[in-house]
Amino acid sequence: MLPTIAILLFVGLMLFTTRNQLGVKGFEDYATASRSVNTLGITFGVLSTWYVGASYTAWAGFAVQYGFIAYYVTPYAMITLVVLYLVAERTFLWGKKYHVETQAELFGLRYRSKSLRMVMGFAGVAFSTPWLLMEWWTQGYVLSYATNGVVSPFWGMVLGVIVVVFYVSLGGMRSVITANILQGLYMFLIGTGLMLWMVYEYFDGFGTLFTRLATDYSEVLTYPGPGWNPPTTYWTSIVITSGLAGFMWPWVYNKLLAGDSIRTIKQCTLFAPVLGTIFYAVLVILGMGIHMDEELRAAPQQAFLDLFSRDSPVSLALLLVLITAASLGTVSGILNAMSTAISNDLALVLKRDIGSAAALKIARVSVVLLGLLALAGAAIQSGMLIFLALLTYQGMIMLFPVVILGLYWRRANKEGALAGFISGTGLSFYLTIAEPAFMGSYGWTSGVYGLLVTTIVMLAAGYMKAEEPHVASLWDDLAKARAKVKEERKRELSTAH
Repeated sequence: MLPTIAILLFVGLMLFTTRNQLGVKGFEDYATASRSVNTLGITFGVLSTWYVGASYTAWAGFAVQYGFIAYYVTPYAMITLVVLYLVAERTFLWGKKYHVETQAELFGLRYRSKSLRMVMGFAGVAFSTPWLLMEWWTQGYVLSYATNGVVSPFWGMVLGVIVVVFYVSLGGMRSVITANILQGLYMFLIGTGLMLWMVYEYFDGFGTLFTRLATDYSEVLTYPGPGWNPPTTYWTSIVITSGLAGFMWPWVYNKLLAGDSIRTIKQCTLFAPVLGTIFYAVLVILGMGIHMDEELRAAPQQAFLDLFSRDSPVSLALLLVLITAASLGTVSGILNAMSTAISNDLALVLKRDIGSAAALKIARVSVVLLGLLALAGAAIQSGMLIFLALLTYQGMIMLFPVVILGLYWRRANKEGALAGFISGTGLSFYLTIAEPAFMGSYGWTSGVYGLLVTTIVMLAAGYMKAEEPHVASLWDDLAKARAKVKEERKRELSTAH
């Protein structure tokens, strides 16, 4: 009973905190919160969107079953920090000057290509769908677990859909960020504290836990862990694909367009990955400790839930709220990004005379329709959803060269970006489905091969064609914006003295 009450209270608190953000009237405000979000909002907007609710089931189960390999998230988070820093300034400056509202629109502007804009918009929607379904399945499963099966996973999912569709459709990015602050704070403060408590409660602290592992379960502390033997390159592959693709998701990337200043965005590049790494490190350590319990290890994906239920109803309630908070944070960001892509990068490109009011209406209707369609995912097995979600990384990584070369290489052009993305994605999915023998032998995932193809195609296309005329004006915009920032800082310093 207590876990159910705790979840409902948290959801009620979240709706209460977002009440003043409902009723946005313009599409730009819906998509970017009128570029008014501060460091706290961007940091926790990224953090709570990035760490999905399934971190405590599927990914926690990964740590319970195999141990150390689950730490791939730590180096990948550090790579993502670098990627985030590289894209931050130019994304913010061009976004603000040209009133860009989505990731796809930004690169449609950079490459002067409607086709690329539509392809990126469609890819963002398609690749995000498995994550949306998986997170709603997680919400339904959690509520069913909290009520001891009184509420079925399907009806738990229905409740989640109603809540998120309500505040995302009415409040857009403002509601998403406001809820994300609450979700992210709970996740980092309560979540990290909860994991630390269990480490000391059940394993007498980190020293005892690692001593027992080293003595009796040493495989858990080494790559790849007990029960399987992939090549070392597999580790490198999942770190590379996750690190380079981790910030390419539109539901994360679009947060950069909502920031109130370049300083805010750069501060977020440090805070979000570091806070996330601290939290996840403690989670994996607890997972490795749980590996020592044979009963819990037998069902790794629900091992955290079962351990916390052993401790007390309060501990279980706090964990279930934690999973709910993470899941709601992710689905709200995904829905906002998908709806803005449908309105801004598909409908608006096909029909240019759509006004702000009509674009906002399309986005809101899209949220409702996407929410209803997601209910069909309740019948899909969670294992299949996890497979599909992980598969999408092998496609999203193709955006990395499109984004980085577009931001830093003046010769990058639309032909190379479009051909590279399509050919790289096609090769990646073909290799994933066909599974040729060399894939298992070498250990590299399909996304790495696709990434190489995309990059090569883009470089070749760039050298085959002269720099496009509009690129010079974009680079001039950067120079002028930087000069303006320097001048403002000089004035601030002179005033301070």
